[in-house]
Amino acid sequence: MTEQIDWRRAYIAGLVDNHAGVVVTIAKRAETSIGFGVQTECRIKLPAQESVDVLTAVSEEHDIAYRVKTNRDTTYDSYQFVTSRRGDVQEFLRLVQPYLTVRADAVELLCETIIPRLEAGDHRAKSSFLSLMQDIETFREQVGRANRSKYDLEFFENEWGMAPSD
Repeated sequence: MTEQIDWRRAYIAGLVDNHAGVVVTIAKRAETSIGFGVQTECRIKLPAQESVDVLTAVSEEHDIAYRVKTNRDTTYDSYQFVTSRRGDVQEFLRLVQPYLTVRADAVELLCETIIPRLEAGDHRAKSSFLSLMQDIETFREQVGRANRSKYDLEFFENEWGMAPSD
């Protein structure tokens, strides 16, 4: 069984490196103390059901919540695998982390710094949120596509008239 897990994790790592949107998004949320919330997500677009089967099997073995969207409105079906709960994103990415090449640094920053800071509540106060945004900006630079956002560090510095305190 160990051999099977290894090839599937390496296969998924290739998908994460080359076909995934690993994102940290900021959105307005009136119900939060600072008016903004932070969401993590890993989404992988796939053309084949067999790839989806590998992702879902590994996720189910590790109790990782996910959803699959199927698009049948085109000549060929396409699929999107999505996991978005912080702990599930972290667990999913940690499973494949040893096999990543392109996004190794970004995933390490997300799993070892950003998600733990979110779990600690650093997104609930303006000063710690600004400091967290520095890490998010670095992550966005490292991970590449799918992370462009109008809510960046500069936006919040201007919005709140303050700079991050280290």
